[in-house]
Amino acid sequence: MTSPSTPAGPRIIVCGVGNYGQEFTRLARIKGWPIVAAINRAGAKIGRDLGDLAGVGSNGILVQDCAIADLASLGADIGVVFTTDSLAENLPVYERLLANGLNVICHGVQAYYPWRYDPETSARIDALAKENRKTFSGTGIWDMSRIWAGILLAGPSVVIKSFYHESVTQVNYPHPSVIERCGLDLTPAEYMARRARTPGGVQDYGLAGLYQSIPEHVLTALGLHVSHGEEVVEPIISADPVYCKALQRDIEPGRVVGWRYRSMIATHEGIPAEARVEMRLLRDDEKEHMIWEIDGTPGNRLVIERKDSIAASAASVLNRIPDVIAAEPGIRLLSELGPLRPHFPLSATE
Repeated sequence: MTSPSTPAGPRIIVCGVGNYGQEFTRLARIKGWPIVAAINRAGAKIGRDLGDLAGVGSNGILVQDCAIADLASLGADIGVVFTTDSLAENLPVYERLLANGLNVICHGVQAYYPWRYDPETSARIDALAKENRKTFSGTGIWDMSRIWAGILLAGPSVVIKSFYHESVTQVNYPHPSVIERCGLDLTPAEYMARRARTPGGVQDYGLAGLYQSIPEHVLTALGLHVSHGEEVVEPIISADPVYCKALQRDIEPGRVVGWRYRSMIATHEGIPAEARVEMRLLRDDEKEHMIWEIDGTPGNRLVIERKDSIAASAASVLNRIPDVIAAEPGIRLLSELGPLRPHFPLSATE
């Protein structure tokens, strides 16, 4: 339900002040919406000025330890969570925010479609949100470019035979974690050996069900009923040398530069969906892009090119805040909140 907010906009607590939390801080400053507190896990960022961390100059908001910060006295409307993708790992933060009377938006992947990933944790979140008459939702870059793009594309259709979703995402960042997550610079045999450790070959890379949930979410939002799905992850092998920022050198031809995820989703209505998702090092002449295509009457195809993934993710969270504050208590999927839209007045400059 609607919470009070200042004339300047909703009062926000930033939970997690890494890259996404810092970008959100920069965008909220442009928007003029007040951040009243910032919390983070214990470490070097505790006691730092949030504005200084975000590169916008001191704003007097010192980062507090999430385990001991006093949230009840802040008069905030919502907490935005930029921590992990896991509902279960984030649960203590959700519990503190909801119990202190705040709505919650989480940037983690599982928060987009929580009932599908973790029904037990989702039930706890939903019950606590309803008990405190607050709303929980997940959003980020998938909001418009993956979920709502597929939903809106189906709008003109009279007959739908099948859906197809494709995306190519850049992973060429100078963070060591991408080496392990994407299997960079492994041989095909090494990659396959790692996959063989678990059924389906997806769990050891943390990918099981992750991207399959995109077409499942879209199909369900359109009123279809998913019957089952199949998924596989396979390595993408370089044909030419590709520079890797995390390794600070080229990856030679014949070695892994990312992974490709393929899934097939069946529905009881007989309308299938196929998804093909690539996370890899892109060449300088390539762009991140998303495609949704419908085989039907009429047939339609939508292509989205993403210019700045971090900004797009943080901005999606920012622009969803009024929708979440106004929504009914409990877990609300972004597909229930309507298409993502800007909130006026907009800033003409940064």
